[in-house]
Amino acid sequence: MKKEHTSLFSNLFGAKGKPTESEKSTPVVITSYSQPHVLQQRMKEEKLSHGETVTANISPVRLESNFGKMVLYFCPMQSIEIVEKVNAGDGGSLPAEAIVDGLTVPGNCKPGLYTLKNVTLSSNGTMQVIATENTMWESV
Repeated sequence: MKKEHTSLFSNLFGAKGKPTESEKSTPVVITSYSQPHVLQQRMKEEKLSHGETVTANISPVRLESNFGKMVLYFCPMQSIEIVEKVNAGDGGSLPAEAIVDGLTVPGNCKPGLYTLKNVTLSSNGTMQVIATENTMWESV
């Protein structure tokens, strides 16, 4: 009977049991060693400019585990595939600094090379790699 009450209260208040290993997610960060100049160069090759926003796939990027977080490295990146242009740029130069926003990886992701699919790339003040509801990590 306790299980029924627990389930009822869990359903009412949105609580769930402990997540399984594959349901846990790990935050993704970048560091000073993530080589944002590679992201900047690939964005230039795609003729993106300051203030422009696109939905894109970037590949490959490297993930490494570090103190409970996954660090994203742009160094192996060879291409940016633009899926959709959201906003036109102003023609200005791309910023040198990069940030990531909302990126997480499933708990079952291991360090290695990945294609990062369906992220928003923006370049207003900083180069921003932003997670969307459709963002996926595909092992290379």
